[in-house]
Amino acid sequence: MFRQLLKLGVSIGVSFAIVALLLQMVNSGIEDADRPSVWAALQNTSSSYIVIFVALFLLALVFRAIRYRMLLQLSGEANVPALRQMCLITGIRNMVVDMLPARLGELGYVALLNRGYGVKLEHCVSSLTISLAFDFIGLLTVVAGIVLYQFTGDGVQGWAIGTMLMATIVSLIAFIGLFKITPWFTKVVTDRFGTLWSDESFKAKALVLLQKFSSSLMSVHNGGKTLSILSISILIRLLKYLGLFLLFKAVAEPTFESLAELPSTHVLGALIGGEIGASLPIPTFMSFGAYEAGGALIFQLLGVIDQGSAFVTLLCVHIWSQLMEYTLGGFLLAVFILLNRKGKRAALVAEAVGSEARAKFIAIASFVGAGITLLVGTGFLGYQLWAASKLGSVSAPDAGGTAENIEDWRALSKEYVTSLNGFVVFSSNRDGNHDIFKLNLANFELDKLTRHEHTETYPRISPDGNRIVFSRAHQPWVSQRNTVAWDIYMLDLNTGTEKQIGQQGTAPRWINNEEITYLHKGDRVQKVNVNTLATETVFQSGLGNMMPPKSPLQNPTYNPLKDSLAFTAKQAHIGTNTGHWGTALSFGNKIKGVMNGCELAWSTGGDYLYQVNPDAESLRIMRIDPDSLESETMIDLDGEFSHEYWPKDSFNGEYMVFGASRGPKDHEHDTKDYEIFLWKVGSASSKATRLTFHTGNDNWPDVFIR
Repeated sequence: MFRQLLKLGVSIGVSFAIVALLLQMVNSGIEDADRPSVWAALQNTSSSYIVIFVALFLLALVFRAIRYRMLLQLSGEANVPALRQMCLITGIRNMVVDMLPARLGELGYVALLNRGYGVKLEHCVSSLTISLAFDFIGLLTVVAGIVLYQFTGDGVQGWAIGTMLMATIVSLIAFIGLFKITPWFTKVVTDRFGTLWSDESFKAKALVLLQKFSSSLMSVHNGGKTLSILSISILIRLLKYLGLFLLFKAVAEPTFESLAELPSTHVLGALIGGEIGASLPIPTFMSFGAYEAGGALIFQLLGVIDQGSAFVTLLCVHIWSQLMEYTLGGFLLAVFILLNRKGKRAALVAEAVGSEARAKFIAIASFVGAGITLLVGTGFLGYQLWAASKLGSVSAPDAGGTAENIEDWRALSKEYVTSLNGFVVFSSNRDGNHDIFKLNLANFELDKLTRHEHTETYPRISPDGNRIVFSRAHQPWVSQRNTVAWDIYMLDLNTGTEKQIGQQGTAPRWINNEEITYLHKGDRVQKVNVNTLATETVFQSGLGNMMPPKSPLQNPTYNPLKDSLAFTAKQAHIGTNTGHWGTALSFGNKIKGVMNGCELAWSTGGDYLYQVNPDAESLRIMRIDPDSLESETMIDLDGEFSHEYWPKDSFNGEYMVFGASRGPKDHEHDTKDYEIFLWKVGSASSKATRLTFHTGNDNWPDVFIR
């Protein structure tokens, strides 16, 4: 029972650590612009294809283990591991092969066989090198089949000819090098230096190893099993590429239809290109980047236009395959370590008969090692899950429904606002996904302004009330914590026509009827003329200012009268280390920290600032003097909805609109139940009027009063 608990603890710890490494790659190794596409593709991946891929992967693993055993037997090795042991070694080898560039992880196979099962070093190396040579023959066979297929169809493509020539050359070099040059070189060195070097010298020992390696190679060569090994090698390649092809279909079909409809030879070409890219001596971890670049290059040569979708699909294929290899490999590595330790422990106990203290020490050390492995793996995975949660929700929230007693609430609200000539716009998911809505204050009629399948948010009304700008996501769902995977659009409220005026950004704001600013690529503020689309950079992190380059910004507002930008950033980046996020003002390249909090904005008139600040239990909206930075509470709601957010004043400065949720536990901007409120600036907090009555997510309101 004790040993089983040790195995379980180590296995879980190693598996958790491997999953955490893959999650870390998704969290921090993917550009913000691509991450939503990756999450969506991973979520939509066809599970039936995944099951078939796993079955083919395991089948290929078994045949690879059979080939290794056959090569060891032919080499003359006395301690040939059993098939189950070779499957164990092969599964671990599949995991470590891509850990180092140029497939140097293959050497893990040698170490495991030699140290774990006492296989002689020369036989380990010979079985590895010969299997690699036959892998190239298997690749050559697959590519030759593609060339033959193309030849009988629309014509042979250049990439296929090039890959076949490369595989042919490498295969010839490998076989000539192994079975011709190595024996010849061994004989030359032996004849010339064998009698000159002392038996104890390093050179003599190296020569002996070379002689044994050469002998092992020739034993395999003369074993008469070449056709069998070649057949198994071709079968391994076919199983591998069939599995990867189905995995590609699993990712592409639900999300990228144009890629799913590509000819199978195009897809196989990209998968082969990815494998070649992963084999290059490029410093990458798990071959991420190199694999995608190799496959994307083939797609580009084949004329695939949507390179972004091709890259995301290849990346998801890589993630799924690595998840399989590393999860299984981590488990098998834990089993290998425990089984190996079990053997060593038995030997030590047998050697030290009667030494109960030593046996107890070994047991305690094993228990501590297993505990540390489990603790480290669990902690690392927990941290990566926490980091993933900070990137925002990976799926859209429920649409919700109409709140209770809506007519009573609406009747009460109408008493305060129906005398106003104006309207409020906001984003809401009440119809399934976030669209932009317009609420007429005179009669409480709600109009839906946008109907796009992608998330839309952050609407802002032009000073004349005729147009709005807003952000539209690159995917059906993108968390608002991601500030890059969006584009900026303008909607004419009179004609209903749309116009794209910015890319890779969010948080648009009107400066006047002709110009807006928006947050571009997460770290800079662009000013755009909405008519000519002329663009100017107003501010950029690390460019002539104290902030580190690429420092993230949030919700910037520009005051042209003072040439000042108000924004939210990490406090460590603006020099005020009193909390995680803080607010700041920039005057040219000079940055002045304001205080803890967020949503700092210039009032329309430019004479004061307002922002959201935490109090003891929730949030409140503060008024800040831009010169002295002295602050006072503008409004702090009592009652059920007291967690204020997104304050925005009207262009006449008389009213402020904002959202509010039930408290800190309902803080997430785009998934929790926020309601929209309208408040006359300077009046009592109790005069704030609730405008929406829906359990879905309503966010980022703006108000226009004529």
